[in-house]
Amino acid sequence: MRQVEEKITKRKRGRPTEAKSIDKDQLLSTALIAFSEGGFDGTSVKTIAERLGIDDSLIYYHYKTKLNLWYAAVTHITEIYNAKAKDTIKLGKDLSTIDLGKALTRQMIYFIAEHVELYKILMHEMTQQSERSDWIIDTLMKPHSDSTIAVLKAYEKDGYIVDMPICNYTSLKFSIITQFFLMDNVSKRLYGIDVYDKVEIERHADIAIQIIYNTLFKKKK
Repeated sequence: MRQVEEKITKRKRGRPTEAKSIDKDQLLSTALIAFSEGGFDGTSVKTIAERLGIDDSLIYYHYKTKLNLWYAAVTHITEIYNAKAKDTIKLGKDLSTIDLGKALTRQMIYFIAEHVELYKILMHEMTQQSERSDWIIDTLMKPHSDSTIAVLKAYEKDGYIVDMPICNYTSLKFSIITQFFLMDNVSKRLYGIDVYDKVEIERHADIAIQIIYNTLFKKKK
């Protein structure tokens, strides 16, 4: 009898009894939404597991810690965005630099409308210094900043300049693109507008591109 009990105990301490395989795309998408709603500290692995109808031991088996899961979820959605941006660049290889920039801006707006949870996480994390915010800056924002500098130089060769520091340009551009979606509840209650309606997304894309490329950019004399 004692031998049987010992075997049961050992099995409980090992791998989860559920199948070791897991739909990681679904898990990371669910985790991203949960983190965007409750923040890192207000979201537990158990909550995410309950949304998926699985035991939290299965998540711990694959990711070990909540922080690893957070990193994986943010990295996963970022990789999806980067892949879509690369596709846009390939399709627009014959466009002028400024028209390709407009196409990429439109693609970013479509993506944020579909995955606003990513931007909510970024905005929440950037309000304070932490291991996670440092990781976002070094891993996500630094490469984007470097590419933005390169893009602005390409625009300048084509006769367009941004007459302001890059930190101001980046802040204004992202605010123009994203704030519309973060104000979804306000827009519904005050104006009866669903910002996620396809017509409204398209309208916002047109307006944002006009503001960015007709106001922030200037034609060199």
